[in-house]
Amino acid sequence: MADADAAALTLGIAIYAAAILIGTGLVVNAVTRHRKNRAIAAAVVVLVLVVAGVVVAVASSIS
Repeated sequence: MADADAAALTLGIAIYAAAILIGTGLVVNAVTRHRKNRAIAAAVVVLVLVVAGVVVAVASSIS
């Protein structure tokens, strides 16, 4: 059962990192195409993902 938990955690971290990278790519794409609103929206999503990751990392290190 521990192996399944480790595999699920690894998969979750990989998906989380991919979401941040995809969001960053969307920001760059929107900026190069001069789509300000889309760039801001994608940047906010990336910022929320990064902040949530930091909060989860700190919370997991405390408990």
